[in-house]
Amino acid sequence: MDNREKLVKMDRALMLLEDLKNSQIAMVEKASQLQVDAMQFNFGEMEKNIGELFTRYNESLDMVNAEAERFELKRDEFEKKHGLNIVEE
Repeated sequence: MDNREKLVKMDRALMLLEDLKNSQIAMVEKASQLQVDAMQFNFGEMEKNIGELFTRYNESLDMVNAEAERFELKRDEFEKKHGLNIVEE
């Protein structure tokens, strides 16, 4: 695989990370809403369990964000190192 192909794969990986991030955001939002609903229904066990899920999803979202930022920096370094950021005229 040449450097251009590798960069294309890196870009695809960044898109997948972005999709994963969006999915995690949706899960955090849904868990939050379910926790609020459980409070209103006075379902203590559900409130506790969904609260745990919310925490896990939120931690997972933090991990995805951190990984996406690290990978994007590595991708940009790779692009510059191999001169792939230069636009040919």
